[in-house]
Formats: sequence, structure tokens, C-alpha cells
Amino acid sequence: MASNEPFFILGCVRSGTTMLRDLLRSVPRLACPEETHFYRWGEPLGSPVFANTVRRNKVLQKHRAIDGVSEAAFAEILAGARTRRELTERYIAAFKAAQGIGEGRWFDKTPQNIYGLALLADEFPEAKIVHIVRNPLNVVASLAVGKVMLLENTVGAANYWREAVAIFDKVKPSITGRVHEIAYETLTAEPAAELARLMAFLDEDVRDIRFDLSKIHPERDQWRDVLSADAVATVREICGPWARRYGYDLDVAVESAG
Repeated sequence: MASNEPFFILGCVRSGTTMLRDLLRSVPRLACPEETHFYRWGEPLGSPVFANTVRRNKVLQKHRAIDGVSEAAFAEILAGARTRRELTERYIAAFKAAQGIGEGRWFDKTPQNIYGLALLADEFPEAKIVHIVRNPLNVVASLAVGKVMLLENTVGAANYWREAVAIFDKVKPSITGRVHEIAYETLTAEPAAELARLMAFLDEDVRDIRFDLSKIHPERDQWRDVLSADAVATVREICGPWARRYGYDLDVAVESAG
């Protein structure tokens, strides 16, 4: 039986969260706004710093415009929220109303919400969490190319990955049974099989996915053409221990890059 309880997709940026969101958005009963980032920042809800951050951020203003939520409406939503859960639910309601979305199930895709995963899991005890992970070398390469998000500093790009997986690892034991992890490489190599596993976890029917899976291509290891040998070595130094836990051998990558 299908569930109407929300779920959250998160992880490191440039790890396939957008592709996964678009796959699930193709299910008629599932609705997801643009990224909210409500659990990203550490300042408490209700503080001037939190309010100024979410209201003035240009990317979030663009997301609200796409969602159809005016700045005036968002200011009212923010002012009336007592918790981040209430902020999220009020925003989702405004988004659904603006888009003419009726009954169904909503989910949120904000990779950076992993920084507030402990609080998110506490405030949404019924919600399931989908964590997607990708080879850190390809994450860093994607950030270096910057077609969607630019970060040329290798240390900063590598720590996007390391911090995300470290946070998830420490919170995961407290949310056992509510978590499904996906490797980007497996999802892109075997989309039908991986989506079947994901949809079973979400209590959804995989046959409801309308996305053309032939448009999904396997990982291309862009890092081989983008990253210097020094950059590869830096990524190994920062991400190596965590990468091995996920089956990514960065020692081999350093040898091939050298």
C-alpha cells in the first residue's frame, strides 16, 4: 500500500540528487519543490541570521520563483513557523497550491540538508531518508567544471564530499530502518534494477515511473580528463578513508594519474 509520508533525498552536491529527483518527479503522485535548504544552516529558526540567510539568498529566491511562491508569501510562511518542520510543511503547502497539485506524497531534494540531518530526522520521525553517494573524484571534477555549481578549490570540493559522508555515517545508526543508500555508479549502470529497490523501500510502484531510462548514461569518470595528478592526490588525502568504505579505491586513481 502506497504511503503518503514524506521522504528526503540528500548527500553531497553533484552526486546525482537532481537526476534522482527528476526520476521520482515523473511519478504522478509524487511532488517535489526546488531545493529548500531549510536544514542546511546552523543558526536557529526564528533568529535574524537564519531569516536573513533564507530570504536573501539569490539561489533560493530563484527556487521560490520556480515553485510559484512569492517573496511576500514566503516572508509570511517564515514569520509564522515555530519549527523547521513547520516551515517545511507550510512551504510545501504553498508550493502545491501554486502548482495546482492536489493529493499525493511530497518529498524534498536538498543535498546540503545533510548538514542538518540529525535535526531533520528528529523533526520528521516518520520520514524516510535516501542518501546517494558518488566517487569523490567525479564530484570534485564536476565542481571544477562548474556547469551547475562551480568550486575550483580542490580542498573545498573534496571536503564537500568528506563532510557529507562523515555526517551521514555518524547519524545513520540512530535512523536504522529509515535509510536507503544508493551509489550513483550503480544507479546509472543499472537504473531499472536500482529504481526497483528504491521504490520498494519507499512503498511505491516502480511501474509508475514515467522517465525514459534510456536517457541515463553510465558514469564517465570525468575526473580523468579534468583533474591534475596533484588534485587527485589531494582528493585521496582528504577523502581516502571514507572513500574505501564505499568501494572507491583512490590509491589506484593516484597511481593512474601519476
